[in-house]
Amino acid sequence: MKRILIVDDEVQILNALSRTFQETDYEIYTAEGSREAMKLLDAHDIHMVISDMRMPELDGYKLLSMIKEKSPNVIRIILSGYADERPMFQALLHNVAKLYVFKPWNNDDFLKNIDRLFADENELNSFELQDKLKEINCNCVMSEHCEKMLSLIEEENMDALIDEIDQNPEVSKLLLQVAKQGVYGAMPDKVKQVALYIGLHNLKSFMRFACAVSCFQSADTSEEPDLLIKHAYLTNRIFLFLFEVFLHRQPTESAMFAGLMHNIGLIIISPQEEVTAKHKPELSDYITMEYDQDQLLHQEVGAYYLDQWDLPFPVYETALYHHRPQDTNIINRELVSCVHIAQAYAWKTLGSENITVAPEVFEGIDISVSDFEKRLARYLK
Repeated sequence: MKRILIVDDEVQILNALSRTFQETDYEIYTAEGSREAMKLLDAHDIHMVISDMRMPELDGYKLLSMIKEKSPNVIRIILSGYADERPMFQALLHNVAKLYVFKPWNNDDFLKNIDRLFADENELNSFELQDKLKEINCNCVMSEHCEKMLSLIEEENMDALIDEIDQNPEVSKLLLQVAKQGVYGAMPDKVKQVALYIGLHNLKSFMRFACAVSCFQSADTSEEPDLLIKHAYLTNRIFLFLFEVFLHRQPTESAMFAGLMHNIGLIIISPQEEVTAKHKPELSDYITMEYDQDQLLHQEVGAYYLDQWDLPFPVYETALYHHRPQDTNIINRELVSCVHIAQAYAWKTLGSENITVAPEVFEGIDISVSDFEKRLARYLK
């Protein structure tokens, strides 16, 4: 039985949430403040903590930061009535919660999302996946420079981060390459301007991408990105194009690079495939890996590492479901649907003629297939 701890200084909120779980199989504990919550965490095997953001003795951001440090496997959720406060910015940047629930909430949606988070957790902790991960033996080790840059992001020190990027030619070059090839619209050609535009949240994803790419690409391919990296760039451009042109807004906070990161599992796995095939993969090889061989595996591998690398849940969820956009476990369905469409049309643009997207995926986000294809063709000219 899964145990859930609810923390809120308002007794009526605790009572309301407790009633919400009455007909479920979850075992519920409640705490009226952070100190009581920490005592309950010490006394019981808690699997999930749902915490209010604003509390007098210790706010939800600080409480969940402590829990993340002490018990990183506990799933963390924030309740808040405010979307624009400073602690919310920090909570998103430091990934202290997988889900943000704003008051008032819908009980049915709330419970479904709880079930979905536990379902994801079970999938990524399956014995089958853990055995596969041992076989893969990912070697994406962060360099000392990248570790320092990540620490500057955690310190929220943008000025020092920009200086550090400027001093690293490889990272600077890759950042400008990502901006030019992976972001919709005109982008500046200076590291500082690009970094400021992208923001700390998304620079965190970029640094992880940089690490994966450095392990994936050999020195002699650094001038011309590998086909799989080109696909990642193009997927992100089309993903952002979809949001801007058809949904008329930006993706959720810190998810600008959901398209860039969606296939990180394939980027991790493919060097082994290259060794097995004894040649550098071509388009048909990648399509086979993407759609025919271990399709579920590379999604799970990508989501597993994105979670381990402490990237935001929407980015992690997109990696896990980018070939399953109609799966009932998806929380950020619009985001996943857009990346699913983008990755398919990225492959089509790169030369694959047999990739299709189910019409239901377009219908789910209220986009006309013919209109999308016409506008995309004009954009990519």
